[in-house]
Amino acid sequence: MKKKSTPHSTSENASTPKAFTSGAFQRFNDLTWRSHLRVLFGLFVMLAGVFLAFVSFGPATTGFAQGTTREQMTLALAQALAINPPACVAGQEMFNDVPASSPFCPYIEELSRRGITGGCGSGNFCPGDPVTRQQMAVFLVKGIFPEPFHIVGTAGEPAFQNGWTNFGSDTATVGFYMDTTNVVHLKGSLVAGASGTVAFTLPAGYRPSAKLAMPAADEETLSKVIVLTILSNGEVRVFCEGGCAGAVGIDGLSFRVGPGGA
Repeated sequence: MKKKSTPHSTSENASTPKAFTSGAFQRFNDLTWRSHLRVLFGLFVMLAGVFLAFVSFGPATTGFAQGTTREQMTLALAQALAINPPACVAGQEMFNDVPASSPFCPYIEELSRRGITGGCGSGNFCPGDPVTRQQMAVFLVKGIFPEPFHIVGTAGEPAFQNGWTNFGSDTATVGFYMDTTNVVHLKGSLVAGASGTVAFTLPAGYRPSAKLAMPAADEETLSKVIVLTILSNGEVRVFCEGGCAGAVGIDGLSFRVGPGGA
């Protein structure tokens, strides 16, 4: 009687590195496809900018550069990045020469808040000035790469409210930033506030259009239900089951604003 041969697939599977299994490839694809899209988008914007720099932005007296101004470049970049800015408020304009009535005002102020563009000195933006190649390069680099974190409680940033503050020690400070795809990312650990109160308020441009409710981390007992709600007015409220006795972690929470967002 012949012995039953051992299937070759068993030994082959046993010797196949995990990194090369179909499951590993699937997990890799699931984790990285968004990153691939962001890289491709960034390359597209960069190459488009290089093309415009060589073709359109010659001397200010020749070619398409005639009439291509700083305000028009700001609008073009904002539209390329799918930025949907809030309206400007009369009497609270960021630049002396860009009134709230200007159709370019929302885009200029939003890109300025994100650190992509700045003024030309003395509180002005010089919206009608032609764009130089140097300015074009700065627009593109700052538009492709995300802004740094805004750290809550520091100068020029939203303040903590109702007793909330950073947990301290070796944990990350509370902050937020928006990437080039209009996704707002949160980080840090909160402590010392009461359940149901506002911890801080996100500025205009970083707010969802509707109320969001997201799970936060209980860093004290690891067993409480903690919910972070973000309202359309920017208020960030913390709700803790049984009270907020320990630190509340918000690392990794994110949401999209603008078209297609909340």
